[in-house]
Amino acid sequence: MSDETIVQLPTPRRPETGLMAWQATIGYIGAHYSLDALLTIQAYPLDEAVGWAASASWGASEEQVRDCPSLPNALRALWQQVSQNHLIFDSREAIAKRPANYADDEWLDKQTAQLLGRMLHVTRAAFEGDWRLILVYQPVEKPEFRFQARLLAASDTVQVSGRGASLRDACRDVYRRAAPHYIAHSGSQPGDIS
Repeated sequence: MSDETIVQLPTPRRPETGLMAWQATIGYIGAHYSLDALLTIQAYPLDEAVGWAASASWGASEEQVRDCPSLPNALRALWQQVSQNHLIFDSREAIAKRPANYADDEWLDKQTAQLLGRMLHVTRAAFEGDWRLILVYQPVEKPEFRFQARLLAASDTVQVSGRGASLRDACRDVYRRAAPHYIAHSGSQPGDIS
C-alpha cells in the first residue's frame, strides 16, 4: 500500500442546457476579455423551412455561422468555430461550462423550446417568407435586459421588440406585442403562448 495521497477535485457541474452553457461562455468572455460580449441568434425563412444563424462577438472578434437547419445545429457549429479559432477558457471549471456535447433536445429547456416552436409556427403562417427573428444575449447586470428579441416582418414594416431575463421571457414579450400584427396578416387569433 502506498503512502501517497491522491487528490481528486469534484467534477465541475455542466449547465443543464446548451443555451445556458452559451450564456456561461459569453459571461466568461465578458468577464475575462471584453465587456461587450454578445451571443446573437437569428431565425429566418430558408427554402421551405426555418434557417438559423448564430454569432458570438466580443471586442474585435466575431465568429458566425449561417443557414443551419436547426437551432442546435447553429449553436453547435458556432462553438466549433469559436473553439477552433480562439482559446477561451483557462481553467478546468470554466471548460466544463463550454457549450459542447449537448444532444439536440438538450439545447433549450422544454418550455422554451415549445414556446419558440409555437412562435415560429405562427410567424411563418402570418408572414410566410418575409420575416426574421433576432435573439440577443448579453450578460448585463439587470436581468430583465439580458435577453432581447426582435421580430422584423413584412418588408420591415412590422418591427416588434421584447426583452426579459430569459429567452422564454423575451420571446413571450415579443409574441404578445406582435399579436395585433399576426391577426392583421393572417386574419386569425394567434393563441396563447404561455
